[in-house]
Amino acid sequence: MNRPSLPTGIEEFERALADCLAIAERAMPDCPMISIALCAGEGIRTAVCSPARAGLLDGLQSAAGQGPGLDAIGTGLPVTTCDLAGETRWPRLAVAAPRIRAVHCEPLESEGAPLGVLTVCSERAGAFAPETVTAAEVTAAHLGVIFRTALDAARTKEVAAQLKEALTTRTVIDQALGIVMAQRRCTSRHAFEILRHVSQDRNVKLHQVAASIVEKVSGEPAQRSRFEDPPQHVVRRRA
Repeated sequence: MNRPSLPTGIEEFERALADCLAIAERAMPDCPMISIALCAGEGIRTAVCSPARAGLLDGLQSAAGQGPGLDAIGTGLPVTTCDLAGETRWPRLAVAAPRIRAVHCEPLESEGAPLGVLTVCSERAGAFAPETVTAAEVTAAHLGVIFRTALDAARTKEVAAQLKEALTTRTVIDQALGIVMAQRRCTSRHAFEILRHVSQDRNVKLHQVAASIVEKVSGEPAQRSRFEDPPQHVVRRRA
């Protein structure tokens, strides 16, 4: 099953993870340690955790290649142990993390693909309260929605950047087309085909070929049009 790749440059997603963790923490009566880890290669990496040592189990699982979190990701089902010290399913992990006892892991998914794992753990052996397990389940479900929202926002920014690039280079290409049409006495379609062939033969982007033609004829570097982002309107509340 393919894992969704994390979009770059979306700090909002990391902040949202921290907010969800804080809310879940307040809803859990056992005061457990909590971590949210995301898939990274064959293992996982801690994105947010509370307290800081809560992310220790994530790193140990990646190093050992086994553990409840990895099993939860692999099966898509919650994994629980009341006492990690007595577990036979992950012997290497039990030895590496002697202070961690009770563990509950909820898999995180986005559009049916594994995203990571939410882990609740304690240094005391025993089952977690039902409210703790419910809070973990609800939080895990919301994290998938948050990821999809962040991914859609990142894709929208990427498309907007590509559109702006196309608009800024279009003016230069149009200038080059006019020059080729005048020199070759041809149609705009024929002129475009000439530019396209030169671009392919030289393995250079079309707008770069156009810019070189404009600069050669005019003696000056081609000037791109500038498209500024619209100003953001701030809605002021009435006092």
